[in-house]
Amino acid sequence: MLLPGLFIFFLYLLFFPENALESTRAGLLLWYHSVLPVLFPFMLVSSLLLKFGLMEHVPARLTRPFEKFLGVSVHGAFAVLIGFLCGFPMGAKITSDLEAEGRINEREAHYLYGFVNNVSPAFLLSYVAVSQMELPKYKLLFLGNILGAALIYGYFTSSSLKKGRSESRQAVLHALDLAGTYEIIDSCIYGAVLNTVKLGVYITVFKIISDAVLAVLPSGNPVLLFLGASIEVTGGVHLLAASQLSVPVKFVLVNALCAFGGLSALAQTVSIAGLKEKTLFYYIKSRVIITLLTISFSILSILFL
Repeated sequence: MLLPGLFIFFLYLLFFPENALESTRAGLLLWYHSVLPVLFPFMLVSSLLLKFGLMEHVPARLTRPFEKFLGVSVHGAFAVLIGFLCGFPMGAKITSDLEAEGRINEREAHYLYGFVNNVSPAFLLSYVAVSQMELPKYKLLFLGNILGAALIYGYFTSSSLKKGRSESRQAVLHALDLAGTYEIIDSCIYGAVLNTVKLGVYITVFKIISDAVLAVLPSGNPVLLFLGASIEVTGGVHLLAASQLSVPVKFVLVNALCAFGGLSALAQTVSIAGLKEKTLFYYIKSRVIITLLTISFSILSILFL
């Protein structure tokens, strides 16, 4: 399956260079304007907090509700906070880093992967609700339907998480000399730059694929339209919002797309977090369930509100 796909992709680049060039420019501009200024600082700062053992200094008022509601550790609560605020793939990235550093165990990491990786509230409120759907009055509905579904899923699957851990918030500070401190800072900068560039490559490649598929896709079928939009979430939201579908159908499909995240976000998550087969299967299953919950909430929103 991979080799035929690569061959088709090569033929597309060969025979439609102008289209590929425009798609590449659009993907790079999307990365430069939207991803680089938002995710790079968070990747760098979260890495520094983790390496220097400063996560315990995050105010308890920010993490304690997640600890009580979801049964996670202090570090797990930080992953929830980052995942719900920063957007794909930061939730999975910080969870992977915490597990690698031994701050959370495998069971808690597996649990967190299921629901902490989401689109950001800023993306939903500004780009989706206002810019594309032009429904500013219903911004909170987009937020509640998508992030609310993820949080509810996290609550109902929290029974699988055992709390056999210390609840201490005592900070673990590393005694480092100047050279050691610089080495850690330099490694964090390198990691943040590398991961941000990798995201740019994924976004650009999937933008090319998305534009190629959508160019030959029939525009009248909502199922095919949604499948085409699912390749990349940002362009997919624009495609659905600009379609001739009715507003209620657009509302449901856009909510579902944002809940799932698209194939591009899936590829980014697998790459950045290094998900293994078992965890990847659980992650995809969780996203499907969250998407179905979001569709249900969206339909209820239309019926009652």
